[in-house]
Amino acid sequence: MTILGYIMLPIGLAGLLLSEKWLYRLFVFWTLFSATAAINLGEGDNGSALPVWMFFGFFWLLRLTLDHFSARSFSIDRRILSPCLWLAGFLFVAALSLFMPIYINGRLGIESSLLGDNSATPLYLASHNFTQLLYLIFGGLIAICVAHRNMQADKRDETERTIMVSAIFISFWGLFQFGCNLTGISYPYYIFNNSSSASATGYLQTLDVGISRVSSTAVEPSVLAQSLLAILPLTLPAWLRRGSILSISIDRWSTSLFLTVLLLSTSATAYLGLFMLAILLLILLLRARILSAKKASWLLVVAALAAIGIIALAISSSSVISEVINSALLDKSSSGSGLERMMTIGLAYGYFLKYPILGIGWGSATSHDLIVKLLSNVGVVGALTFLGAMYSIIRADWKAIDSLVRSEDLSRAVWFLALTIFFLTSVLIEFPLVFGNFWLVVGMAIAVSWKSNGAFEPASINTPLQTRD
Repeated sequence: MTILGYIMLPIGLAGLLLSEKWLYRLFVFWTLFSATAAINLGEGDNGSALPVWMFFGFFWLLRLTLDHFSARSFSIDRRILSPCLWLAGFLFVAALSLFMPIYINGRLGIESSLLGDNSATPLYLASHNFTQLLYLIFGGLIAICVAHRNMQADKRDETERTIMVSAIFISFWGLFQFGCNLTGISYPYYIFNNSSSASATGYLQTLDVGISRVSSTAVEPSVLAQSLLAILPLTLPAWLRRGSILSISIDRWSTSLFLTVLLLSTSATAYLGLFMLAILLLILLLRARILSAKKASWLLVVAALAAIGIIALAISSSSVISEVINSALLDKSSSGSGLERMMTIGLAYGYFLKYPILGIGWGSATSHDLIVKLLSNVGVVGALTFLGAMYSIIRADWKAIDSLVRSEDLSRAVWFLALTIFFLTSVLIEFPLVFGNFWLVVGMAIAVSWKSNGAFEPASINTPLQTRD
């Protein structure tokens, strides 16, 4: 157990006995700390960790289970039944896929995902298959429980405030890391980057040109970028002057903070994600009739020209910026990490072609993307079930959004954008099964996916009259 784990253990036990609310708040706050471990197991390539968010999430689920046992109630609210069943269906298919390693029984060799390593390991059912499945089931249960808890407006308000504060904190920590890299001060990685997992050393990453990258409390810069991209839509109501999370001024200020850290992350996910988020936002504003098609087209052209002009000016005026852009974007496909990613995708796709129905078993194949990862591990059946779950949630949110005037439409718009951008960026990198913020976003998007016939509950995103600007 880490030092942080020893500190959190009595807090978790106290919450289990005294306060479900505080357990939930702590779980939500720590979901953005993917590199922060409560317990470390092993080191190096064989290292793994129990993140702090999962630590508090376990205590929260345990408290909910005990509460439901005492109340003898385990039903799913019918208003969110459909997306929850889709999600449960995917978990079932993933569990069913573990029969594939038993069926294959060593007839397939899993090739190394490292460049230059031509070794192959025969596929058998192993302990890591069950570990990966437990991670997945845990995340799915978290999402369903988050959805149930946040169907009421006051609960959503609590969640949105907590995750916003967490995002502001990790952004400042990212700026602190950047300052350490700039000045040569030793970065205190042992505080929030204490995971022994081999994939959690993003704070050590440098670009090919020697510039240190910013990962803050995330396992790597791309995961930090994905986290902030999903939180960025929470600041939208403040810019529309139709609500806020903390206050209009703080939310607007947070937008600048998040954008700064996204740029400093030197992550292709951040840059491409911002472009995709901008397109999604324009589509949403058209849907809500805030912008006309003509005005949206003009804004798109002006924004594109402005972005090209700023980038061109920055490249011409600074050799450092030019090198960063070349290394992070233009040379990505020819870099070692880029080639390794492409190799894992190619190998995984080969496994899928051999076993297309259920794949080769959940947790058996490594692929640094979303689609081929699903196809290789759970086959066509599992991939379609997962995509069906995401589609059902996103479609329900989209259909329920009206004019962005009422508080419920603002909530749906925010979490529609958050889940959609999380999903799209996951296609570029990897399935985020061990990241608590993904399951939190899924749960929140489910929570606002239903539409009542009458008036919605009081605003979860505060109306301007409730804020102190």
